[in-house]
Formats: sequence, structure tokens, C-alpha cells
Amino acid sequence: MYFSKRNFGGGSLMVWAAFCGNGTVALSFFGTRTNSQDYQQLLAQHLLPYLRRRRRANMIYQQDNASVHASNSTLAWFAANNVVLLDWPACSPDLNPVENLWSVLVRRVYANAKQYTTVNDLKRAIRAEWDGLDKSLLQSLVGSMPNRIFEVAQKQGGITHY
Repeated sequence: MYFSKRNFGGGSLMVWAAFCGNGTVALSFFGTRTNSQDYQQLLAQHLLPYLRRRRRANMIYQQDNASVHASNSTLAWFAANNVVLLDWPACSPDLNPVENLWSVLVRRVYANAKQYTTVNDLKRAIRAEWDGLDKSLLQSLVGSMPNRIFEVAQKQGGITHY
């Protein structure tokens, strides 16, 4: 997710995040290029501890089919670490509720046409907004998954209102 791109020497920032109805996982910032091993290391540092603290109770990890997410080594990593994945066929609609959360964050981070002079300032602003997310918003997004999936099935993979 690109949060900021400025002309004349500006930077960009990639952010990884995860959440469930009970809370958020600590954000991770990384360069704009990553490979499967980088992604697996990020998951080991951020996702696994979160899942272990919650004993993985009915948690299913949802991600898109980006190459680093769907590589054979990453899929093997998930299997070896007993992380249950939501089956996500290629070319399917993107119903991941984290996309809605990104939208909320972007609106808050850039409220009142706010601009950032450094990447570190942007990181601080993103972290502050992420840490301030209301649990009811997270619960609402997680709770919308059955309706999202039902609507995709009902529209035979067509456009949904999500």
C-alpha cells in the first residue's frame, strides 16, 4: 500500500498490517521491493506472535495473491507454521476488509490536506492513527465477511458494493 508519493525527491512507503475483531497487529514498514523470504520473516516477527497470544482461536489469515504471498515457499511456510489461509482464487474480487481499513487510515493521515516532509513523520502519523482505531470498526469489518462472500457468490463474481 503506497501511503505517500511526492514529486521532487519525495519517498514512498510500504506498510504491512493485520487485524481481527479483537485488535490490530503492530504495523511493519518496509521498502517498496520485497521477496518471499522478506515476507516470511515479517510474518514470523509480527503475525506468529499475535496468533500465539490468541492461541489461533478460529483465526483465518486472508491475503491477496501477490507473488510473494502465493509463492511455493511462502505457502510451505504457512503450512509449517499452522497458519490457516482463506482460499483465495486467482482473479477473484478483492474483498479483503483491510482495504477498507487502509481507506480509513489514508483519510485520517491526510486529513485537512496534511503533507509530511519526511518518511519518518509519515510513519509516526500512520502509527498514531493505526493505534487509535476503534475496536467497533474492526469488529464491523470482520463481521462483514459473510455478507461480502455471499454477495460475490450471488453476483457470480461480479462487482459488489464493497
